[in-house]
Amino acid sequence: EPLTSNFEERQDSSTDDDNTLSPMVFMKKWIKTKHAMLFRLSNGTVQVLFYDMTEVLISSEGNLITYVDKEKNRFVHSIAEIANKQHGDVSRRLKYAKEILSQLISASKR
Repeated sequence: EPLTSNFEERQDSSTDDDNTLSPMVFMKKWIKTKHAMLFRLSNGTVQVLFYDMTEVLISSEGNLITYVDKEKNRFVHSIAEIANKQHGDVSRRLKYAKEILSQLISASKR
């Protein structure tokens, strides 16, 4: 459900009056783990959908984190803000995402 609803929201908000087309974003790689599904998108964004219905989006530059909680509330934080404040849920999920990404990177170097 999160993927579908996010896609529909983005489709609705992506129509421009000047008819300019932006490149279509697509999934380049995905992995299913014990706690989540991780998607690496063509624009560099990483999306992690946790099975407890929470979600983390890491911007392509890695400086913005979007967190969606179980009640579907959306919060956008900078990496510095998460590092400096107590954001337990977000921090734990980011740590998990980092571990999975590290595994993907090390596996691709073999």
